Amino acid sequence: MRQIAALGLASIVILALGEPALFAQGRRGGARTNPGRNAATIIGRVLVAGTETPVRGADIVAESESGGRAATRTDDDGVYRLERLAEGEWHVTASKGGFVDWTFGQQRPFEVPPPVALARGQQLAADIPLTRGGAISGRVFDQSGDPIAGLQMRVYRSRMERGARLLKSVGAADLTDDRGAFRVYGLPPGDYYVAASLRIAPIDSVVETTYSPTYFPGTGDLAEAQRIRLGLGSEANATFPLLPVVRARVSGIVTNAAGAPADAFLNLVSESSELGVPLGIGGVTRSNGTFTLTDVPPGHYMLTATLRGDGPDESGSIAVTVDGADVTGASLVTGRPATLRGTIVADSGAARRLPSGLEVTALSARPGGTVLGSGSGARFEIESLSGPFRLQVGGLSDDWVVKSITVGDVDVTDAAVELGPGQQGEARVVLTDRLTEVTGVVESADPRGTGSVVIFPEDSTKWGPRSRYLRVTQVHADGSFQIVGMPPSERYLAVATNYLEDGEHTDPDFLTVVRDMAVPFSLDDGEARRIELRLIPR
Repeated sequence: MRQIAALGLASIVILALGEPALFAQGRRGGARTNPGRNAATIIGRVLVAGTETPVRGADIVAESESGGRAATRTDDDGVYRLERLAEGEWHVTASKGGFVDWTFGQQRPFEVPPPVALARGQQLAADIPLTRGGAISGRVFDQSGDPIAGLQMRVYRSRMERGARLLKSVGAADLTDDRGAFRVYGLPPGDYYVAASLRIAPIDSVVETTYSPTYFPGTGDLAEAQRIRLGLGSEANATFPLLPVVRARVSGIVTNAAGAPADAFLNLVSESSELGVPLGIGGVTRSNGTFTLTDVPPGHYMLTATLRGDGPDESGSIAVTVDGADVTGASLVTGRPATLRGTIVADSGAARRLPSGLEVTALSARPGGTVLGSGSGARFEIESLSGPFRLQVGGLSDDWVVKSITVGDVDVTDAAVELGPGQQGEARVVLTDRLTEVTGVVESADPRGTGSVVIFPEDSTKWGPRSRYLRVTQVHADGSFQIVGMPPSERYLAVATNYLEDGEHTDPDFLTVVRDMAVPFSLDDGEARRIELRLIPR
């Protein structure tokens, strides 16, 4: 695995003084957030990482967990001072154009360090290293090879959220000039996507909406986009053509459960948005149930129709793909929502009573996994269900896990359920207190206990969102770890690493990279397995 070198280590000294000591102050006086003799102070220097070279004119922002904020700027010696701060937990961040933003205590790019605690009358010495960032530059041109000016250029990194891959913008957006040229700078080391878009809103607007982006090297599909790897302070080029934005019309007809033309609201929503900003287009049907939605950009959508007025509660939806050509003949039939009733029982041989407070939740099986409804108790009912969904059991104590879930005669423990309009399904949830246990020790573990152990199945088809077969746990200071309740009768892989981003253990890209370094093992019903792992630094 690629190792990321630390960009510099921050140091912390807390001095318990009755009066603030005198230190050199930045060009702007420290912001005063809590006037008073016993308020706290933060002082320090901002230096080029690994050197004694001061960073002049760097912006310093301190933000407290309770909402307080203070700001200043470094002087010619790289010194800053923030005075009269309220006691509490604070983050202190330094930034300057061309450098990577860095928060005091941070060890790696994109890491969120723990806050530092300030007590009344204390002074915190917080030196912060800054490293010059990398840059991605290039040109964008049209199908004729002519440059395109005024395109919004953004650089993104991917991360997993709620089981879906989303893109997070890094660095400041740029606009292409008359040569079609752009440059996005101040980028930390990492893998990035580059996207060009025609904006719907002005560049200075808070609205970020754009037309469907074109990703480097010239595709509208994120799956076909090419990532660019940047090292520390390195530069890369991304020159590519902009795909033409051809807006289309989506038309069709909606009928109700009785087969008559429907008077319905229409909502066309992007089924998944890697940019995290779904696009929605609304409309209504005509008197004969037909509809036309105009100006639809390319993308994957879910078209939903909901009856208007005081009539029955009916809705229907279909998937729609727009690739630049008009979509005609779309047909939706509305129906009453489905209902699911069920029972929760203990597995045969269970030694304990079922825990109280159990809840079964239906989550949409589509990207994003929105909650459709829930029911509580050993006998539960979930109403207003439409579209495919997965069932999840909450309120379990540590000594119980789900063994199986069936709807009708179908095992849906790890599969989606789809009930027809107005259908009533019958579910059975079986819980077991016969738990598996995986324990072990991580060699060369970080004594601060910052390591993590990830356990995942050899079968990559079980790497999906909310998979029961994916687990992560923290390594204790003595190097030990424990994971209870993994599903049995499975071949697993285990890996220990010193750093994980939130949700990264569910990222198929991460699991693919580490699978050859992982330790394999099997796990039978009720088995206690002990394994030894070596920490993989990142």
